[in-house]
Amino acid sequence: MRVGRSVLIFALVAGWVAAAVATFGGIFESRSAPVSEVDEVIQRLRNTFIGAGEISDEELRRAAIEGIIDSLDDPYTSYLSPEQYTRFIDSMEAGDSEFEGIGAEVTARGGEIMILWPLAGSPARRAGVQAGDVILEVDGVVVKGMSLLEVVTLIRGPKGTEVVLRLRPAGSIRYVDVTVVRDTIVLTTTSARIHEGDIGYLRLDRFDRSVLERLPAAIAELREQGARGLILDLRGNTGGLVETAIAVVSEFVPEGLVFRSRNADGTEEEHEVTGEGTAYDLPLVVLVDGFSASASEITAGALQDHGRATVVGSQTFGKGSVNLLSELGSGSGLYVTTARWVTPDGRLIEGIGLEPDILVGNSFDVQALQRLGLLTQSLCEGFAEDGAELGDRPALAAAIESLCNVQQQPFEPPETDEAFDAAVEELRRLMGA
Repeated sequence: MRVGRSVLIFALVAGWVAAAVATFGGIFESRSAPVSEVDEVIQRLRNTFIGAGEISDEELRRAAIEGIIDSLDDPYTSYLSPEQYTRFIDSMEAGDSEFEGIGAEVTARGGEIMILWPLAGSPARRAGVQAGDVILEVDGVVVKGMSLLEVVTLIRGPKGTEVVLRLRPAGSIRYVDVTVVRDTIVLTTTSARIHEGDIGYLRLDRFDRSVLERLPAAIAELREQGARGLILDLRGNTGGLVETAIAVVSEFVPEGLVFRSRNADGTEEEHEVTGEGTAYDLPLVVLVDGFSASASEITAGALQDHGRATVVGSQTFGKGSVNLLSELGSGSGLYVTTARWVTPDGRLIEGIGLEPDILVGNSFDVQALQRLGLLTQSLCEGFAEDGAELGDRPALAAAIESLCNVQQQPFEPPETDEAFDAAVEELRRLMGA
């Protein structure tokens, strides 16, 4: 039996009422030796609550923990049971560059779990999973109320097995069921090519340790091929290691800060460039979008604040926090947000994101689309139950029915890359050509 926060609150109220009635009835329960208030409440519930036999101490303590974490209103801080913690750790054993699953980055936002980016060539992308899709169920298990790590452990699994995702596309009022066959996901990080003879194009898919060697080598190779300026593409890059973000910024900025960490104790920690870069002289343009997150935002923000690069694209995602997973004494896990990141000029990233210097296309407002989807879903569910009451307002009923029967259109990739074209034009300007 899973006891949620609302059940715990009800239990606490019921226990208080029972104690009050007992006191007014002439029964007085003296206090025992001092214990924590949580343990005291659990003890009194065990002794006085009418349904105490149906709830274990473990369930009550778990509900108390979940209630505490709920009150923090942080999308990343979460609790994992011993089984969930073990499963998650086991799923990570394959290492940074390879794992078995569907090949999609997920995140928590607005109380829901969302697909942040299906990796290129992944089973998720082949099955039609799209960035912005909200995960409603995994193999029939409703994920509402689950933590991000809990949902990740449900989705990951052995190669060749199937997982059925119930998804609500961004801004949609309908859900779709998508079957994905898990596979071995091999993560690539760095790719490079020459564009139009003298423009170097660098694509970073994620910030892992391999970038530390591959990026300087790619820059050197592009120079040999005639590159006089660089486009650094961070679109859809959901982040990775902070040390890699520092190394990337260090390639282009000779001195100064990369970012600051605002810690839980109120202190700030400064993170500076290494001074070992290889591309201080090359004009630079950075491409971002609504799915550039975490280390991508650190990188873009630092290059923007130092005036080292022009940032082109749409507003970034807004994931700017440090998270630590640790094991508790019981074998369970606690995933905690321990710090927030700010850019060298003091701009907060978390929940806000970064504005590009040159805006191309519409910024992807994740929370607005989620709210729209939830509101329209509630409207349509209410109309399905009580629509007959609108019999005297046929025009309104017809409008709602039309809205609720709108079919989700399949995603069609654009024929042209407007953001890339804008980046090329800006780089040409910076190069004086």
